[in-house]
Amino acid sequence: MEKIYDRDVTERWLAKAGLAEQFDTTELDFFLIRYESGEFLSRQEQAIENFQFLVSGDAALYYLDGEGERRNVSVLEGAGLLGDMEFVLGSRPYFYAEAVTPVTVLALPMEVNRARLERDCRFLMYLLRQASQIKILTARNQVVLPGLRERLLYHLGCECPHQTMSGMDRTAAKLRCSRRQLQRVVKELAEQGRIVKRGRGCYQLV
Repeated sequence: MEKIYDRDVTERWLAKAGLAEQFDTTELDFFLIRYESGEFLSRQEQAIENFQFLVSGDAALYYLDGEGERRNVSVLEGAGLLGDMEFVLGSRPYFYAEAVTPVTVLALPMEVNRARLERDCRFLMYLLRQASQIKILTARNQVVLPGLRERLLYHLGCECPHQTMSGMDRTAAKLRCSRRQLQRVVKELAEQGRIVKRGRGCYQLV
């Protein structure tokens, strides 16, 4: 993890992400954090200090169930927000957030800005939109396509460039299943000729 406080660099990322447009509040003390793949943006056991606005890279959201099994929630792909629920509820993080590619976030200290942000209607609407997007992603996976096989085929056919998935861990996180469950379905589809292996963790729809 690398923290960057260079104001010029931060301003360029703010402009690129269009993030200033989500606030009525001005002169907020943003800075950058860069994570390598496999590093955690947040952990359930560690209090969160900053909002983290994802501006580059992908991060998997998941939690551990009562038996310690990983339960995937979603993947933030190139955009998204961490800290919204914690800001509203005053709690520790609900999910682990793990970088599945190199990730860059714009970070904003939470508590020192709380009073101003709680009066910022534009920002509060942004929080509501972010929460709604996560709910929609989760509901689509659970309701529209209830089976993992169907979710994977839909993902390959409609969401993956060139109808090709890349990376077991990233795909498992996006489809809200375990790596073991995904491997089992991938093996079954490959044996049936529905998908073909193109490389390590890389499969294409036939």
